[in-house]
Amino acid sequence: MRRCASAVAVVVAVALGAASMGCRKTVVDVPFTWERDPAVGFARAEAENRPIVLYFGASWDVAAKELEHQTWSDPEIRLLLGRNFVAIAVDATDDEDPYTRAMQERFKVIGDPTVIILGSDGRSEIARFYEFVPPDVMGRVLRGATRPRARGPSRTRASQEGPTW
Repeated sequence: MRRCASAVAVVVAVALGAASMGCRKTVVDVPFTWERDPAVGFARAEAENRPIVLYFGASWDVAAKELEHQTWSDPEIRLLLGRNFVAIAVDATDDEDPYTRAMQERFKVIGDPTVIILGSDGRSEIARFYEFVPPDVMGRVLRGATRPRARGPSRTRASQEGPTW
């Protein structure tokens, strides 16, 4: 009994000490996977009433690599994507591929990388980026995309004027 009481006392002391030191917020890494089949992703988004992150990237593109290594790997971004979105990735490495071209034309993609945030209907555009987006900016946009809207879809300043960083 004394051992249990001692162990509890140590745990409480450590927790209080950590709280008094101003702990950083903890973000749990939620696993998510990129849907590689847009048709499946769009159907899932509509069925689950979840917005879509549509990502066009190429293996040879430096900004796409930055997105993958800095933004998409960020724990908070992974949490937001895993809990709130259907994430769809289109591999645009072979831009001569007819399927890739059709997808680029359908979504008016002018270069890689392109990130498009869409409503769950797959048509209403919330935001669009044509270059690397740092995690803090992407996080703000993703959090904004999950908030209820008063009157239909609205476009973010970043999607209208380009990134503001």
